[in-house]
Amino acid sequence: MNATSKRPTANPERLAPSVDATWVRAFVTEQNLRGVPAHRIGDQLATVESHVREAGEPAAEAFGEPVAYARALPEGEPWRLGRRTVVELVLGLAGMLLVLAGFQAWLADGPVRITTGYLAVLAITALCTAALLLRPTALLRLVVDRPALAWGVMIAPFAVFVVCLLLLRAEVATLPVLPVALLGVVALAASSTLAALNPEEDEITGPGEAPGRSAVARRVGVLLYPLLTLAVMAITWVPTLFA
Repeated sequence: MNATSKRPTANPERLAPSVDATWVRAFVTEQNLRGVPAHRIGDQLATVESHVREAGEPAAEAFGEPVAYARALPEGEPWRLGRRTVVELVLGLAGMLLVLAGFQAWLADGPVRITTGYLAVLAITALCTAALLLRPTALLRLVVDRPALAWGVMIAPFAVFVVCLLLLRAEVATLPVLPVALLGVVALAASSTLAALNPEEDEITGPGEAPGRSAVARRVGVLLYPLLTLAVMAITWVPTLFA
């Protein structure tokens, strides 16, 4: 097997085995947030590894604190969502909302009732999507710097969705259940398929290694919206057991 055909793993620490793993993770995270391409991060890790191995000097002493060292290096392009990712996002969210609308109607044994709660959910979804599109780096930094708060921020809209759907029930229009649910399933399937086929190269590779997309990123893209849909369906269904 030649050098250019090697398939890397998703673990960037393998490129710098002589370097403390915590240092490597902090450095890689900061470079990702700064929009540095994955292959360049791999080259930088190889440089750090070479120095640490040959000089026998810890990376923290030779290069300093990982975030500060990363910021001293050239910055990449501002991180933004690509068009394909935006389509995945829109299809996933639309599919989730349509399936949830169909599921609620099925629970109520009636048509899909477009309520003020459903319209509120659409408005909140649009606002969240706009925030993600306009300030992706700020949101990612929140995930890195304050993960507990970030989880709360990410979960909060779904809790609000449930509250809106349960409490804001004024009817605006009605639609048949089956077409709405099927359209939602198709949208979810399309979103997952696009994620599975996404050619974006986000895997950190060393010199001479073929670029690729990490298996973790691919699985998250494929499963995210279906799992979120199932979770909200379960949250919506449980109260009906005690009605």
